Amino acid sequence: MAETIAPATSDVDFADFAALVRDYVEWSRHRYAGDAWFMDAAFGHQALDAELAEGFPAYRPPGGCTLLAKRDRRTLGGVAYRRLSDEACEMKRLFVRAEGQGRGLGRRLCLALMEAARISGYRVMRLDTADLFGEAIALYRTVGFRDCPPFHAYPETISPRIVFMERPLSDP
Repeated sequence: MAETIAPATSDVDFADFAALVRDYVEWSRHRYAGDAWFMDAAFGHQALDAELAEGFPAYRPPGGCTLLAKRDRRTLGGVAYRRLSDEACEMKRLFVRAEGQGRGLGRRLCLALMEAARISGYRVMRLDTADLFGEAIALYRTVGFRDCPPFHAYPETISPRIVFMERPLSDP
């Protein structure tokens, strides 16, 4: 059975998204254990604990959106955006669990999120990621993201390792 991608709408959906985000953090910390200080600083700066505790209000309508990819009611991946301004939104928390990888699900999630943002009236999508996440950066480039100036401030200890990207949403 193929994966379905649909907006998160219920408390159960957002609990699934929270579990996915926790898996993403655990995966990141395990994969980049040699850079644990960086992972701790980046996740701490992003107020991830507060997002998890509050249920992701910024990733819900009207300014935000969360998409979940499921197969047989199991959440395999997800991604969200939040409002930055009337014209710009920010992609956040893209992650695909191991059992969903290798079939283009991350790409499909990105494309679906960009379309949802375009339909909602946003003209540009931005994101930031760590330079460690080479596979993610490559994916973002294949769907049209390009480097851009910083749009968030990070502490000096980690800012050189943050990659900022954006993409117009009017492009195919």
